[in-house]
Amino acid sequence: HPVAVIAVGHVSNAIGALNDVQGFVTLAQENDAYSVIDGAQAAPHMMVNVKELNADFYAVSAHKCCGPTGIGVLLGRRDLLERLPPWQGGGDMIDRVSFSGTTYNELPWKFEAGTPNIADTIGFATALDYLESIDFKGAVEHEHRVHSHLTEAMLSRDKVDVLGHPDHWVSVCSFNVKGAHPTDVGTLLDQLGIAVRTGHHCAMPTMEHFGLPGTARASVAFYNSIEEVDRFLDALDRVIGMLTD
Repeated sequence: HPVAVIAVGHVSNAIGALNDVQGFVTLAQENDAYSVIDGAQAAPHMMVNVKELNADFYAVSAHKCCGPTGIGVLLGRRDLLERLPPWQGGGDMIDRVSFSGTTYNELPWKFEAGTPNIADTIGFATALDYLESIDFKGAVEHEHRVHSHLTEAMLSRDKVDVLGHPDHWVSVCSFNVKGAHPTDVGTLLDQLGIAVRTGHHCAMPTMEHFGLPGTARASVAFYNSIEEVDRFLDALDRVIGMLTD
């Protein structure tokens, strides 16, 4: 069967790898397939030019952009959205209904059936207004400095294994303490006032590829500071002392 859709994450939430999504978009175009880019982990942490990327669809999650959970945005090419049929029926996505046929509403209402998520829509819009009000380019540069400080310090620790390659990391640092389970690392860090995520990060095949049960994942954003990273590193060193010889 011919390939219909090529879907890829812009940045891996599991290991922070920045993928060559432009290459996948080109591959899709060469094979008459749709290109779908998951930008949830990229949009809050880097400058993304969606028009230049030229993907058919680009998805963004609100809660990664200082907004509420349970809502996001799908950017799509107008010509494709006009051709695609609705995926769900309900109020507002219908223009006219009769016994002889149905016509659908215009974009974007054609894909927004039923009562919308009003509260979270307002919350997401407010979050986007905030992000547009700040110097986002400066915020991204600040985050990059904080993240570089984190990764350089983690790579210097002999008892820490860091996944991925430094040249392709964005926003997260996925790691394991040698000889320790990531859940134990995360639990002890939590008791020291440090929040990290542990587990497979909804990416079991990735963890299977590395032969790991999971990792601990430290994440930074533009509102974090180098001082906060240093507090994390101090706590991690204490945890390493507890769990290793």
